Amino acid sequence: MLTSVRQQDRLYFMDKSLFEPLNLSESELTVYTAVLDAGSMTPTALAKATGVKRTTGYSIARNLVEKGLLIEDRTRRPQVFTPATPEHMEALIEAERSAFALREKSLKNLANEIGKVSAKRSYPVPTVRFIEEDKIGAFLRQQTPEWDKSMLEVEPNWWGFNDHTLHDYHGDWLDWYWKRVPDGVGVRLLTNRAPKEVEAGKKYGDRRQMKYFGEVTNFLSSFWITGDYVIMLNTRTHPFYLVEIHDKLMAHDQREVFKNLWPLVQ
Repeated sequence: MLTSVRQQDRLYFMDKSLFEPLNLSESELTVYTAVLDAGSMTPTALAKATGVKRTTGYSIARNLVEKGLLIEDRTRRPQVFTPATPEHMEALIEAERSAFALREKSLKNLANEIGKVSAKRSYPVPTVRFIEEDKIGAFLRQQTPEWDKSMLEVEPNWWGFNDHTLHDYHGDWLDWYWKRVPDGVGVRLLTNRAPKEVEAGKKYGDRRQMKYFGEVTNFLSSFWITGDYVIMLNTRTHPFYLVEIHDKLMAHDQREVFKNLWPLVQ
């Protein structure tokens, strides 16, 4: 389909379908074809040829410069608008292709990061902390409030196994803990039948429920599940150490093991 635009008493024919993908307004199309027909135009000549105010014509021409269809020569007085050359348009196409590729890459990277954030909200990326022997006591006092908080949000009990040697080296922490343990938090731990564990059962009250896992066990460390945390504490052989794993899935699965084992132990 052909359309015609009359500029300065001359008729310039242009295939309108060429402009449709460019989303040009009627006024932009009129200004562009006027410059294309004349070869070059000053803002004053452009206003006269199109019948619009000089400021309006200049503003429309500047928009066409931004779109890569016109070139503005500001070295001349007054400045002159000329149609963009094929070479100029090819350069514009290449620039837009590069910009699109960069934008596509940025959007893909952003989508990937958003996916990680979304996944992290449901299943946080596991974090592991290793605590050396001389720092264990301080770490226990520092971190137990966080474990309590996590238990109150997830499941309000300590689950796992308690090694009786814990009383020999961190009995002061146990005394401190049971003086400030939050309401609602309890203990459901398996342990071995050692004198200090039997004494602790009388000392700390009913919220500390322990079951003796046979006369002899192969557990060599304390192993606790507290909310979204899994903690292993070695107080059997030097050097002692503590490993804390913050992982929702691991904590859930380990807790399920001990919760199902609990009623089976007398």
